[in-house]
Amino acid sequence: MRLNTLKSVIFDLDDTLYEERNYFSSGFAVVSEYLERRGVGPRRVAAELLNRFHHAEGRQEVFQKLAARLSFPAEWVPDLVQLFRLHRPDIALAADAREVLPRLRATTHLRLGCVTDGWLAVQRRKIEALVVEPLLDALVISDEFGRDFWKPHPKPILACCARLGVRPSEAVFVGDNPERDMIGARRAGLACIRIRRPGGYFTRTDFAGTDAQADFEVRQLIELESLLARFQTSNPNTTVLAAPR
Repeated sequence: MRLNTLKSVIFDLDDTLYEERNYFSSGFAVVSEYLERRGVGPRRVAAELLNRFHHAEGRQEVFQKLAARLSFPAEWVPDLVQLFRLHRPDIALAADAREVLPRLRATTHLRLGCVTDGWLAVQRRKIEALVVEPLLDALVISDEFGRDFWKPHPKPILACCARLGVRPSEAVFVGDNPERDMIGARRAGLACIRIRRPGGYFTRTDFAGTDAQADFEVRQLIELESLLARFQTSNPNTTVLAAPR
């Protein structure tokens, strides 16, 4: 992968700039409180079950599984899903993101962007709770263009490049999901760096095929600074990125 003179870094949001499990725990707590008020409780049990289902068995049908376990009507599930999606999340930027983002803006000439997947209203609530927008030069929620244009479709990443005023060859994408972030970045023509946060949902997930492979990998955003410094101080015309193996 060739990268022209680096001008921009574009980040994913979930499990990249904050720990997404905290979002799910926040939503599960709200759902559990609601169930307790309806006579299904105690809330602690429901919250523990939801987190267990989500982390051990995957994100699909966690509320259906809870209904079967706690014996409440399956007809309640759509209301629980809506309550989860519309809740005001109790989340914060990861410590390394709080440190790195302001420093990148203060000490480099790099323009910072973010491209995030998910339902527009849900992602907007996350962004507001994280207070991340003031730290960025551009932010794109892929659902602005409709569900068909979520990553790995290149359109939202290219839109972010346009808002940042950079060419794809002048930007690098940082994300956690090989299928969406790495493939999406490559389809858009960007170099890509994968973050494998301990405890992240996709930390142990790999996909076959070169498009899903990152040029570099980090475990925390602090490591990103030395990589970006290497890109900026290399040949002023092109830098060849080779995935570490």
